[in-house]
Amino acid sequence: MAQNFSKIEIGPAIVEYGTGADLIKFETTIGGVVLNTETTYRDQKTDQTGESIVGKRVTGRNVSVTVPFGEYELSIIPKIMAGAEVITGAGGSKVNIKTGVGLNLIDTAKKAVIKPLAGLTDPDTWVTLPLAYSETDLSYSYNNENERITNVTLRSTPDGTGVILIMGDDTITATP
Repeated sequence: MAQNFSKIEIGPAIVEYGTGADLIKFETTIGGVVLNTETTYRDQKTDQTGESIVGKRVTGRNVSVTVPFGEYELSIIPKIMAGAEVITGAGGSKVNIKTGVGLNLIDTAKKAVIKPLAGLTDPDTWVTLPLAYSETDLSYSYNNENERITNVTLRSTPDGTGVILIMGDDTITATP
């Protein structure tokens, strides 16, 4: 097989989370957007074959996207952090972050799309999590050496057809 250097991709991406009025665009990241898939397996063994593996089954697959969001914007935090709320009053607004104990993150799942900057208008280069919920942690350093980062992890949950990740144009359908 001949080498095809045009298929080597590098570069940053933006992440769109949600749709319509709920859409959040993570356009400034520090450290890079990272997509991970993790598959779990179960070895099958029998008494008669000892420790030899006679079968191996997939027991699950998980997908996550980490987004180190570099913009400090209070109004976004309640949209990506369970248990956070905006309080608006005289003089401005604040964000209260509560414990969130007992909240079901699956109930907050929305579509997430990773778009490489080099392919912003090319859906064939996009990666879509049809249903993703947010796990958000704050890591704000108050010094001259580091930026304040809002660490957002989007984790995929299966849609109605069991899909957790789409690589390429998600509007493509099978031809009969």
